[in-house]
Amino acid sequence: MKISVITINWNNAAGLRKTIDSVASQTVRPFEFIVVDGGSTDGAVEMLQAAEGVVTDWVSEPDKGIYNAMNKGVARARGDWCIFMNSGDSFSGPTVIADLDASGASADIICGHAMIQETPVRRKTPPSEISLDFLFSGSLCHQSALIRTSLLREHPYDERLRIVSDRKFFLQALVLDNCSYETVDVDIADYDISGFSAQNRFASEQEWAGVLESMIPYRIRVDYGRRAAGALYGDSDYEKLFAEIGRRKWRKPVYRLVRGLLLLLAPFVKGARFVKELGR
Repeated sequence: MKISVITINWNNAAGLRKTIDSVASQTVRPFEFIVVDGGSTDGAVEMLQAAEGVVTDWVSEPDKGIYNAMNKGVARARGDWCIFMNSGDSFSGPTVIADLDASGASADIICGHAMIQETPVRRKTPPSEISLDFLFSGSLCHQSALIRTSLLREHPYDERLRIVSDRKFFLQALVLDNCSYETVDVDIADYDISGFSAQNRFASEQEWAGVLESMIPYRIRVDYGRRAAGALYGDSDYEKLFAEIGRRKWRKPVYRLVRGLLLLLAPFVKGARFVKELGR
């Protein structure tokens, strides 16, 4: 398999070191390893210069954000599939590329397991089949997804979005374009949850609501809305309150107030697990 590993980085030298070491440890090297750096000033450039035996192509220059950097990586890619392993993320073991090659998978989008680096570590397993129902309220983990390069060029990441452009891509490719999809039983990525999207979950859902509104007709969207709200917020009255808050202009101050109160009451409130999730 001609796999292009693409890493984007900006002033995260420690995370970049981890990702480079992960690629270097592979028993079978990927077809190419591309790093797109946003003009770091923390020693990342010197690290890239020293890693030219592992990093096959790199650039360090200011960019216009995460998805602009990802599109730059795709433009440089010569492999058949791309996988985005951003600085701080790493392959789950030294045989990941070899295991992917041995799998025989050949779909437009090939997805394996992501190991979410929280305590305890949690495996995120992709669904065997993709539907609008799944993508309406969730997404594939791009660190554990191989995406055909030609597909990424046909639908480049929307650089107007700050957080959910990868989710928009999967919705376009898998649902609207009905591209081929395949899963492999391989632990592909150790996903670093300190990244931007993982730390901005509420803003992510608000941006995603706008994407759905622009891409999915109302008559379809309304049928999924209640189901998605149940998946995101749960079924109790106070959990449903957050679904309603998300539709109001005053959502942010009220969200913060209610979340703060619930976090204080979490030890005494039924459903405290949900409350703790909000605090992450």
